[in-house]
Amino acid sequence: MNLITRLDFDGLLSAAMIHDMESIAEISFSTPQALEDGGLLDILAVGDVVAHLPFHPDAGMWFHNHDVAHIGADKLKKVRGKYGVAPSTARQVYSFYNSPKLKNYEALVTVADRLGSATLTEDDILNPKGWVMVSYTLDPRFSDDYAYGMSILTAMKGGKSPDEILALPQVARRVDLFKRDEERYQQELKAHTMLHGNVIITDFRKVERAPRGNRFYVFTQFPKGNVHIRLDDAAGNQVRVAVGKSILNRTCKVNVGKLMEEYGGGGMEGAGTCFIGRKTSDEKVTEIVGKLQG
Repeated sequence: MNLITRLDFDGLLSAAMIHDMESIAEISFSTPQALEDGGLLDILAVGDVVAHLPFHPDAGMWFHNHDVAHIGADKLKKVRGKYGVAPSTARQVYSFYNSPKLKNYEALVTVADRLGSATLTEDDILNPKGWVMVSYTLDPRFSDDYAYGMSILTAMKGGKSPDEILALPQVARRVDLFKRDEERYQQELKAHTMLHGNVIITDFRKVERAPRGNRFYVFTQFPKGNVHIRLDDAAGNQVRVAVGKSILNRTCKVNVGKLMEEYGGGGMEGAGTCFIGRKTSDEKVTEIVGKLQG
């Protein structure tokens, strides 16, 4: 059977452990949107393993760390694995097998828990090191390179330290690119961001080639804000609205995913996205800000 996972730290670590415990012929990477849109027909067969991605009815095994209340119990009865709310998918995998063979991954699972629950310090954001820096090079907005993902997975399986991984030439190049992108992102962020009560708004709608960057950085610059809205122009005369709660000021009580569903999007309790029409974007954003201030 094959394994399909997400190309980020949690997905790679989950894949490494599953690969050690199951007969996996091939590992593939995908995204939640591709899976939900039916874009896995060429790589997902009945009985395959799906990890760190939404539920798929063809999966023979499934590992995930979000609420599964929306999935019918009859469907889940047919699937082996472990799913439900947890700090990380890697934690679910580690707990499911509960095997001495995975003991060497224990410290990495703790790292995945920190990253999955965004339990990061301000220093982790401003001066990332070790596994945190490795994870930043795996941000899905930053890299979707199969070979790069497999090289990190292989290094994890081989027991390499984060410093050894960061010293690898291909990783060092990604770190350099990340830092250069981050410098531009921070400059643009400061020029296009304002605080409205507790809501931080970054408006990149008129910024050509809107920059990537550490989505947590904004919270170090606006400590009074507890939730961030980022606006970007999108195809089809639409605006992409990305909302995320602060990991440094955890006082926002709004379920972001449910709020985004009101506007045709979705997400999780702490983060989500939606797309709104460009002509009515100012009006809709004002509505969203009001609901986040409530």
